[in-house]
Amino acid sequence: MEYKVQDTGKTVKTDESGSSKTTSRNRLLTALAHREPDRIPIDFGGTDTSTIMVGPYLELAKKIGIDPHPIYMPCPTGGTVDVASTMIDAMGGDTRLVTPYPRKWRDVMAYDGTPVRVPNGFQPETATDGSQFLRNESGAIASKMPPGSGFFFNIDHPFASIKSPGELGKEKEIFNRIDRPAFSDLPLETFGNHIRKIRENNDKILVWGFGGHIFEAAMQMRGASQFLLDLIENPKLAEAILDRITNAHIVAFDRFAETIGQYIDVIQVLDDMGTQTSPWLSPDMYRRIVKPYHAKFFRHIKQNSNIYIMLHTDGAVYPLIPDFIEMGIDILNPVQYTATGMDLKTLKHDFGNDITFWGGGIDTQHALGFNTPAEIEDEVKQNIDILAPGGGFVFATVHNILEGVPVENIITVFRTAMEYGKY
Repeated sequence: MEYKVQDTGKTVKTDESGSSKTTSRNRLLTALAHREPDRIPIDFGGTDTSTIMVGPYLELAKKIGIDPHPIYMPCPTGGTVDVASTMIDAMGGDTRLVTPYPRKWRDVMAYDGTPVRVPNGFQPETATDGSQFLRNESGAIASKMPPGSGFFFNIDHPFASIKSPGELGKEKEIFNRIDRPAFSDLPLETFGNHIRKIRENNDKILVWGFGGHIFEAAMQMRGASQFLLDLIENPKLAEAILDRITNAHIVAFDRFAETIGQYIDVIQVLDDMGTQTSPWLSPDMYRRIVKPYHAKFFRHIKQNSNIYIMLHTDGAVYPLIPDFIEMGIDILNPVQYTATGMDLKTLKHDFGNDITFWGGGIDTQHALGFNTPAEIEDEVKQNIDILAPGGGFVFATVHNILEGVPVENIITVFRTAMEYGKY
């Protein structure tokens, strides 16, 4: 299917040469300007929420005849891989993830027995029941992976027992560690040179997986239930935690921006604000307590860089999208259209001129793992028909591709996007 090219009048950035030729970068920048490139841009492994776990990655590589070795896992707590450039190309990808690297790698077996390389500082311990756990700098158990799982779950809530903002000063380093694991220890200058070489040697859009959790980080620090109670019963403590988290992220952004900011096109900030059926908070509570800290952080990014801001939030966040747009968010990811109120036609109609939808390509909770290839092809085409017209759309799965997904389904998704998504 081909669409009539629409011109919104918005400026389209080009690559460093000023060329208007069709490159991955120009294709995606055109879409971000809400104009139509030659085809819809595709993201395969270009963010840490649109990538793939080790098992299906290896199966996919075998199926399409690509040698993926060595397989790197820069952040092995989620079981996902650093997708090789050859695989990105084969799947039609226009994006590449930039994430902090370690000083040194070591060879281990992943959760499914696949040989992989992980940061040398990633040293999980094994309990008698077969579960694995990681300790923080103080020696306390911070996260745990149950037997048979591929994910580590945070279990450490360092501020669970405090009562007032004055007690936060004792643990300043806790804020400085947010979203910055100790095993990602490559010096910033060396990391910057690494990213510069990536930028010089490919035409992909570079997405900086910054992290930037604010609301979620506060829930982790206090425990989710306790922090939600704080918003009502102890708002001064809640606001103090949110403020310190935000300031820590601003400092981290500035340090990274000095070394890699000039090479980055998109920064991905993650902060899930939705459940399957509604936002975590009422719009009123969000606007009164959490939004000021989001706005402070996003405003700082806008004032100190030319980088597009992608906000990753799962769930039913329709009521909050006007707030995201007001705060300067350029991109919404992953567009979980199976959540309540997240109908794609409504989203495109109401917000399609003001924000780019990065995701919404195929449901990963149900369809991708359980539907037939024919059913998946139909769903992908339907979603493209809704989201593609007028630009403002980057095709991606609705979150990572997990274990158990048939390789034929993965191939169907991206083959359909490449062939059907032409303007």
